[in-house]
Amino acid sequence: MTDTITGNPTIEAYSGPIDLSRPHFVGVGGSAMSGLARLLAELGHQVSGSDAQDSATVAALRTAGVRVYVGHDAAQIEGASCVVYTTVVKCTPEVRAARVAGIPVVHRAQVLDTLAASRRLVAVSGSHGKSTTAGMLAHVLRTLGQDPTYLVGADLRGHGSGARLGRSRLVVAEADESDRSFHFLSPSLAVITNVTDDHPENFVNHADVLRAYVGFGCRIASGGFLIVNADCVGATVAAQVIADERPDVTVLRYGRDRAADVRLLDVHAEGWSASATVRVPDGAEVRLTLPTPAGHHLDNAAAVVACAVALGLDPAEVAGAACTFAGVRRRFEHVDTRAGVTVIDSYADHPNEIAADLDGVRTLARGRVFVVFQPSGHARVLAFGDRIGGILAEKADHVLLLDVHGTVPDGRSPADTTAILARLREGDFCMPLGPDHAARVIASKAGRGDVVLTMGTGDVSGYAAAILDALSSRSEVALSA
Repeated sequence: MTDTITGNPTIEAYSGPIDLSRPHFVGVGGSAMSGLARLLAELGHQVSGSDAQDSATVAALRTAGVRVYVGHDAAQIEGASCVVYTTVVKCTPEVRAARVAGIPVVHRAQVLDTLAASRRLVAVSGSHGKSTTAGMLAHVLRTLGQDPTYLVGADLRGHGSGARLGRSRLVVAEADESDRSFHFLSPSLAVITNVTDDHPENFVNHADVLRAYVGFGCRIASGGFLIVNADCVGATVAAQVIADERPDVTVLRYGRDRAADVRLLDVHAEGWSASATVRVPDGAEVRLTLPTPAGHHLDNAAAVVACAVALGLDPAEVAGAACTFAGVRRRFEHVDTRAGVTVIDSYADHPNEIAADLDGVRTLARGRVFVVFQPSGHARVLAFGDRIGGILAEKADHVLLLDVHGTVPDGRSPADTTAILARLREGDFCMPLGPDHAARVIASKAGRGDVVLTMGTGDVSGYAAAILDALSSRSEVALSA
């Protein structure tokens, strides 16, 4: 039995009981799907899954006891108690066959909510910063002996996987707003890092986005907490509406604004360090220092401190634990430095994220900034291409622009890089033919003190290895000359 979530024609919500004894995950190699599959396998469920291609993630799932098929085939769901999907894979043969056979088809978020039903769910939402905030919170709780279960949509550096089964009642998870599937969750504590127009393929306008966050916040359990970014207008507007509708929910604001309950003061970034003083609601102040030049990660850390206040933890201990957080893969990740050139990998694809990461790179760079950028999402590029091009032109010295990554949504027009290219300066950009070509370009131009940022959600992260190899080869040639 299914019904459509109000205002969301992209998801059919299964409304019956969910049997997780033998789940089959479609697109199991995805970051969030793989973590959830692993957690269920560790809980003793017979888990299977399918993905379009083999990968290191798929190999790790097999090691964890998940039966994984490469390629999509209706026969793979035989014996499944339910078929788990995301919006991206809603039209695969497995999903279609399950609907015909009467096998429950359930969204990933419904499975997460079922998993968390007997636990205390901390759901981290927001247009940007979800993975870093959720990952840092999981690390802090683990460091302080709270032993949470966590599910982050990216791998944690230092901990490996983005998913782990803990022994406590706490569950820390990302809450995905992109298709409104966070409306399936019933958190005890919810975080809204920011509210921006990030998914034009699924939302009509900014008011539509705001309504989605209000709907999410109104699902917080009675007596629960809402942690919200005081520096984001959209987030504060959503929080006010939620507070009016849910007076039983306590709202804590964090950020640099005077209205923040957990306030960042004396923010400073230099080299591989960003620091600030954090003032908590009782007036006490703690010092926070992160091993990154990305100042916006301090905002994520302030959200973590606010969560700790809500959970009754010592803010000073939380700040100390946050200082040891190694970060999240592809979220301003320092890959390596060769021949004096530093290479950083970033998942950023929205104008706000691109600008924030480039500001962080400028703090670090003693020379020029090179960006290898892969635009992601045809609807996003059509909507934001001009803004993206303007930011790259303003904040980068040389741009290597790749083709648009992602499938074209049904009934939508494909995008190209025209709008981005129109904003770039002649001579300050090129369009590489692949990793080796990009590596040669950078090796011929970059010098000591420069920074290279590989950025986007497709295969652009793979360019870092080729670039580093080219820089090493150049250095070896110079030494032998």
